[in-house]
Order: sequence, then structure tokens, then C-alpha cells
Amino acid sequence: MTTTASPPTGPAAASDLHLLSVLETGLPLQLGTPDEPAAYTVPAVFSRQVSQSERARIEDPATARGLCAQIGAPTDGPALRLVVADRRLLIENTTLAQLRDGLAAALAAMLRDLAGDLRTRASERAVAAEALADDERQRAAATHAAVESIRFE
Repeated sequence: MTTTASPPTGPAAASDLHLLSVLETGLPLQLGTPDEPAAYTVPAVFSRQVSQSERARIEDPATARGLCAQIGAPTDGPALRLVVADRRLLIENTTLAQLRDGLAAALAAMLRDLAGDLRTRASERAVAAEALADDERQRAAATHAAVESIRFE
């Protein structure tokens, strides 16, 4: 079973991190047998390499807890855990059924929110940097004007 997702749309969407598909070859061989585990790791493929800030937010245990609360996942048993491994997201202690029944959509929404938050923070940093640069230009202009007003006559 391979689950695929459409890439997000809208401005800057092409560079936004999103999940492409479940890596079927990484699933336990016991799926569909009497020995199928109750929960297991499902590997999913990212659209690109994950940045450090994205990784920190994805792997934060609060992210997994929020996803569980959002989909109404049971709180007994091992907790959902998200681990970034190269260009893969290892979704630990879950099942394909949980992903199909809401976890995949919740993960996609979390990644969209993450991208929006990171864009907002980058924009805020750019505005602050421009304000500092403008202050420096004004300071340099004032210094230049002061220097120009001095006459050694």
C-alpha cells in the first residue's frame, strides 16, 4: 500500500516541506498476517531535506501529543513519536489505519502550519534586519553630513 499526497498549492508552496508517500518497503513484513503488530513504525518520504528548525518542531514531543489529541488517538499504549531520518519521517507507534483515518491529514496540516510559521518568522527577521540597515544608513548619512559641514579655512 502506497499513500501519496498532493503537494500544497499557493505562494511559496513549492518549497514548503510536505510528505509525498508512505515507503512501503519500510513497513513490517507481518502486516496482514496473524502476527501483525498492534503498532509499528511507518516511514514516509519528505518532499525535500528537512531544515534544523523544521526538525526541531517535528520531533518535539508536544507535536506528536497535539496530533494525537487532534485525531482522538488512544492515550494508552506507546505514544506516537515523530523522528526525522534524512528525507524520511518515521512515524513510530502508529498503524496504516490511523494514518488513513486522520493522522495523515493531521500531519499534512501540521507541516503546512509549520511552513507558515517559519515564513512568518523569516519575514519578521527580514523586516528587523531592514530596519537595522535603515538605521545604519541614516547614521552614516548624518555622519557624512557632519563631516561635510566642517571647513578648515
